[in-house]
Amino acid sequence: MSVNVLYCEGNSGSYDLIVIRQLLPKCEIRPLGGRTFMEKIIADRAINPNLAGLVDRDFDDYNFTPTNSPLIYTYEGVHIGWKWQRKEIENYLIDPVVVRCALGKKAPQRDLYQEALDEAARGIAVYTAARTALACFKFRNSWGDPIKQVFGSVHNFPKRLSLEACQQNIRDIVSKNKGDRIVTPEDVLNRFEDLLPSFRPDGFKFENYLTFFAGKDLLLMMRNKLTQFGFESTTATVHNPVPVFLERIVKRIERAEDVWLWLPEWQTLREEFINASF
Repeated sequence: MSVNVLYCEGNSGSYDLIVIRQLLPKCEIRPLGGRTFMEKIIADRAINPNLAGLVDRDFDDYNFTPTNSPLIYTYEGVHIGWKWQRKEIENYLIDPVVVRCALGKKAPQRDLYQEALDEAARGIAVYTAARTALACFKFRNSWGDPIKQVFGSVHNFPKRLSLEACQQNIRDIVSKNKGDRIVTPEDVLNRFEDLLPSFRPDGFKFENYLTFFAGKDLLLMMRNKLTQFGFESTTATVHNPVPVFLERIVKRIERAEDVWLWLPEWQTLREEFINASF
């Protein structure tokens, strides 16, 4: 029997929920989150066995070959739902296929948009490896200026993305937050060095950056290009092209039919959702 209640991340007005509503058959969607997310699903299945969860993958060092399917989400051996294969919802919204489907003739020229994405990925490659290394040891994995009124919540993003800057920030974050843990800055730096080849150009994760890099970071690296593409704000309170770009895509998604057909992963998620049996 199809899932009829879905627990997910985000809030009532977030991009996550807007997209999910368009991808899945009608069901009750409840945004939750927090450290006990998995336990809540298992416990609440005593009330409704047709309950599942859908969550972001976030940063991890989980190696897999990207496919056209969501990841199975298990907890203590129990299948409780799915994880988005890509890191966060923005990774889907910036996909060239989604941009073309959503914006049609108003989309940026295909080659220029792809070049902008590739350039952004090169710009954050080292920083993404550093974020992943910190996440592997469960440390706060971002730093820099707080970016407000762009993504719905504050998102930190640094001005300096060099190897040296990333190394220094790893040292600072681990030293300040390790407490009585045995982990040292050198442990995290060693993991960082191990990860770097995969995240740099020609590396496996770089080649699949729409899966493994943060969509929000990619968007912030594309700010100037988005302005050149015509996504300029017309309001005095917004000085960033990113929310203008995202809003145009999401508004089109809200109005479009059969959105799940835009990406193979979306279509597979819908099929698995309909045919799920827990």
